[in-house]
Amino acid sequence: MRAILLLILVQFISTNIFYSQEKIIKNEDIWHYYDKGYLDKDWVNITNFSDWKYGKSPLGYGDKKNNTELSYGGNKKKKHITKYFKKKITLDKKYLAYEFKIQRDDGAVVFVNGKELFKDNMPNSTITNTTLAISTVKDQEEHLFKQHFFDNSIFKKGENIISVAVHQAYEDSSDCIFSIELIGHENPRILSFVLENKNKTNLELEEKIKILNTKFEIEKIQLKNESLSNTNYSLKVSLFLIGSLFILSIIGSFFLMDNSKKKEKELSNKIDSTTKNCLEKDKEIITLTTNLLHNKQYYKEIKADIKGVKSQDKSIIKGIINQIDYVLDRDEDWEILKKHFNAVYEGFYDKLLTLHPTISETELRHCMFIKLHLQTKEIARILLIDPRSVQTARYRIKKKMKLKEEEDLREYLLKIT
Repeated sequence: MRAILLLILVQFISTNIFYSQEKIIKNEDIWHYYDKGYLDKDWVNITNFSDWKYGKSPLGYGDKKNNTELSYGGNKKKKHITKYFKKKITLDKKYLAYEFKIQRDDGAVVFVNGKELFKDNMPNSTITNTTLAISTVKDQEEHLFKQHFFDNSIFKKGENIISVAVHQAYEDSSDCIFSIELIGHENPRILSFVLENKNKTNLELEEKIKILNTKFEIEKIQLKNESLSNTNYSLKVSLFLIGSLFILSIIGSFFLMDNSKKKEKELSNKIDSTTKNCLEKDKEIITLTTNLLHNKQYYKEIKADIKGVKSQDKSIIKGIINQIDYVLDRDEDWEILKKHFNAVYEGFYDKLLTLHPTISETELRHCMFIKLHLQTKEIARILLIDPRSVQTARYRIKKKMKLKEEEDLREYLLKIT
């Protein structure tokens, strides 16, 4: 019943929005483009691009649906990563909101009047001419238009310049496609989509800030350790000089040695404190990363719910599912967890592999969670598997380790230090 009501609401909103919108840029419009190599980083501020080539979209190479063929350079195995596109539009009025529908293979960065507006399938970092797209766009997805909604502050009344950099995922990519549709909306209901887009952007920024803060704390600790190491080295030099001068002045040497011992003790306390703080930070990161892995199960459940939603615009549903699949398939969180787990438990992974070289990466993850006192249901939720599969994995691990049936796997793992 809820799905039916949601479908009716989506259809109602879509109908109202359709009759209060205007296409400012259409597919098969004319775009200026540069395909002779790489431009400098100030290319987005170019306002006179009349000497650039121009053609009808979609523009690209390697696909029959392209209306304009672009050059990728002289080497098929080392093609230009980036293509550049520009278009001037004149707005006689401001719409309530704007919708960008972009067709890109593989990734794109969109600018308005020289300022970055959004990235699509690109890393959340500084983008250069040779930055690769996150993933390859394949099959039918190459011809889909991804939607992005914005409020009316992104454009000014009069002339505006839209600049787009399209990036490939590999240097030997077989094809490139680019086209944009720009729609101006008057219906206030479109603002819900704008708000949703802003919330998503804010969440991404918050996550990026958390990661940067964590990196900053780690770098700060590393700098402290380096400083302490340098100080310790200086102290050893001082002690050597004191030893050399011992014969000249017993009293003076005694005083200096006593003073040095105090400094060494203070330094030792500082080192112990810093080491303790490092371990605490690693434990915090393990907890945070484990929580992130827990959240993947919620993504999986949300994906299942979304698949049950009926909508006339299947591309939106498919786009959301693709984004969720991207989150579920990422192994970056596992690498972070593995790194800091090894730091807290003094190379547990390496020691376990030395003792049992036939253990797989998945089985290592099971061992890590068992050592962390996680229950079967918690492990199953993090690894996105059935609890019975966790029990089966425990049996398989014990067999590989040649443990007796009565031996407890967790107690065995706790002994590995």
